[in-house]
Amino acid sequence: MFRSQHLSYKYALTAYVLFGLQGLVATGGALELIFPDVVFPISFKDGRAFHLNISIFWPLIGMMGAIYFFFCQEAEQEFYSQKLINVNFWLLSSTTVLILGSLLLGFNEGREYLEAIWPLKLAVAASTLLLSFNLLRTYLASAIPRGRATLISMVTGSLTLIIFYLPNIVAHSHPTVDEITKFLVVHVWEEMSLELIGTGVLSALLIKVMGAERRITETSIYLDLTFVALAGILGTGHHYYWIGVPAFWLWIGGIFSAMQVLPAILLLYATGKSARFTNFFSLSYRDKITAALVGCSIFYHIFGASFLGLFMAYPPMNHFVHGTYITSAHSHLALFGVFGFLVLAVCFYILFTKAILTQKMYRWCWLAIFALNAGLLTMGIGLLLAGGLQAYCWRVIGLGIGETNQLIRPYLFIRMLGGIIYSAGSMLLTFIVVKSIWPNIKAIFQTEGHLAKIKCADLQHIQTPLQDLVQKEKEAKHLLLRIKCLLQKLLLLEKKSKH
Repeated sequence: MFRSQHLSYKYALTAYVLFGLQGLVATGGALELIFPDVVFPISFKDGRAFHLNISIFWPLIGMMGAIYFFFCQEAEQEFYSQKLINVNFWLLSSTTVLILGSLLLGFNEGREYLEAIWPLKLAVAASTLLLSFNLLRTYLASAIPRGRATLISMVTGSLTLIIFYLPNIVAHSHPTVDEITKFLVVHVWEEMSLELIGTGVLSALLIKVMGAERRITETSIYLDLTFVALAGILGTGHHYYWIGVPAFWLWIGGIFSAMQVLPAILLLYATGKSARFTNFFSLSYRDKITAALVGCSIFYHIFGASFLGLFMAYPPMNHFVHGTYITSAHSHLALFGVFGFLVLAVCFYILFTKAILTQKMYRWCWLAIFALNAGLLTMGIGLLLAGGLQAYCWRVIGLGIGETNQLIRPYLFIRMLGGIIYSAGSMLLTFIVVKSIWPNIKAIFQTEGHLAKIKCADLQHIQTPLQDLVQKEKEAKHLLLRIKCLLQKLLLLEKKSKH
């Protein structure tokens, strides 16, 4: 195991802590929608800004940790600078805390998803720049062929993070220009930059865990790169139409949004064709939970993000559904359903490389995953029903906003119930991770220590025998269970023979 991989643990743990916090705050916002007369300690405006920003930063922190972990594995060498990995963590995590704290105190620039004041946005840009520099230097120094698709995918995605964020450090006086630059982060970050990084990370994970064939997986990555680049940038056109650009952008956005279905289907096809699913039951507890979270991500990618996004982007339909709760349903299913579950999967894999997941905690993990999915789907259904009724009342029969809000209130109650179930799952999964990791918390956050003195070659030499021991332990447990069942059957037969 590389030293750089050890440094990624704190990224993964921080992502889980922020993930648990997000669910709690989001539930408060959902309650305030249903009971607007109740006085809450945080105003809805500040709480919403907090929720939107934390939904960007915890996946970003987790994805950075995944890059540092899996890029080493794919490049087969240490990062160019391990110090920069630590500097980047403290810079990004402290900036995230300052942004979230300042939003709760009312320091808000009023730009949706980009509410933070400009000096803090400059710090975020610096963090993405450090990542890109360290990644690019490592890529150029690697002895692995430069054409390895997983490396190219992660490098390209990381470089575009900084390119698309820079125009958003300051606000623009012209509202159309300001909205166009805002969507470079709100939309293009998600559907291009994070998609590229996520594809590379997910492919590396599937190769390692599920035994996916590298040749087939990398072919699908190159096709993904083409589709993601086109769809990510031009598919944003269905947003541009509503902010003062020519009407043809609505059709450009609709056509290229249709392409967003293809990358997920291609990767699913490549995985299904080459992965060894028959080995699932022989995987470790960690790998089973990781595979389940990845499966959730792929499901929401295809149905929640791609097909629902295609339905919304179709121009004649977009005229009716834009700005309704259907958009909110899509954003929840796409942002958390796709990237949230993916980040949870890779961070879980990273953290339990070091810690041990007990059988009891393993069972609780399944309950947490069930609650997350049940809550997310309930939220999605409630929002879709509310959005459909909104579109009909507003844009078909012409009811006013006040009357429409009264009619959709029961469906927002469904959304609130889904949020409570989701929050219970998020806090349970966070508790499991933190409790399991806590005995090793000092080792995770120390820059130097006994782990730094162990050579990477020694760790790699030890890893294979340890994996063999774990596998033998599983086989022994299975054999003991069979012996126990046979003994019980023999005792029953003996009792029957006596009677």
